[in-house]
Amino acid sequence: MHQPTKDYRTAKDLSPEELAEYRRKLDQHFKNRKVDEALLQRAWQTAHRVAAMLYEDFGATQVAVFGSLTERESFAKWSDIDIAVWGIPSDKYFRAVWEAEAISRLFEVDLVDFESCPALYRERIESQAVSIGKGSIYPVDRSQLIQDISDERPKIERSIRGIQKALGKIKTAPLKYRRAIEVTIAKYLSDCYMGMENIFRQIALEIDLCLPDGSREHKALLVQIAAPYGERPPVISEITFGHLQEFLEFRYLFLCRSMDKLDYEKTEQKAQQVSPVFDRLFKELDAFIAYLEKENRTSGSVSTRL
Repeated sequence: MHQPTKDYRTAKDLSPEELAEYRRKLDQHFKNRKVDEALLQRAWQTAHRVAAMLYEDFGATQVAVFGSLTERESFAKWSDIDIAVWGIPSDKYFRAVWEAEAISRLFEVDLVDFESCPALYRERIESQAVSIGKGSIYPVDRSQLIQDISDERPKIERSIRGIQKALGKIKTAPLKYRRAIEVTIAKYLSDCYMGMENIFRQIALEIDLCLPDGSREHKALLVQIAAPYGERPPVISEITFGHLQEFLEFRYLFLCRSMDKLDYEKTEQKAQQVSPVFDRLFKELDAFIAYLEKENRTSGSVSTRL
């Protein structure tokens, strides 16, 4: 059967009127697109961290952002962060590129040496550039992160109450009902860890700008949260880290094994520990929220157009 040919016209094939209409619709699309404020905040944080690294480690004399990040409606989750730099010796440039790309796993960073790029490209940079001054701090509102942490806590507390209620029942339950209660306890324990990990993921995303991935991402996230990262202090103590490692191992077994192979003696043991472990965790999260609130009060910025 004859297949109709498709119209693969490029911009060169369009009439001036068609091209103007296409551009009008594209501009309207960007104007109507909802701006992702959280994404923009993470991108600008990344740009400021790259700038600080270039000033401190490579002796840059000036750093500026250009491209889509400088136009709110144009930046999307697949966009690169375009950064121009001045004053870095040519023999250090590729090392600077490597370090810039390692700042965040959330974005691709395109670092351009302004003094060695083509003249037309320099004109584009100069027309768009937003300079990031040495020592500048991007103002970050942590209110939403604080709210997200606070919202997750009641969900964890409901699971803990479910565990305590189930532990009370299992003492007097007939043998034929014990298995069902123990499975319920195991599920609640898994939910507790999942809720806690949701909090840790938000912190890693919004503050560290780095989410672990791969087959050991859950363990890597726990390790990341227990250590200082950038300017932030550890979120949890070494004691809490040790306990949560055990809960993570239990959750892995719960998710990967059939109920017949679940160690119910260990399930009840972890259930007895959940209240003191999470009481400690909640106190440490309260201290971390206090740190975020202090950061909110002291944040400032000095990014300017060239």
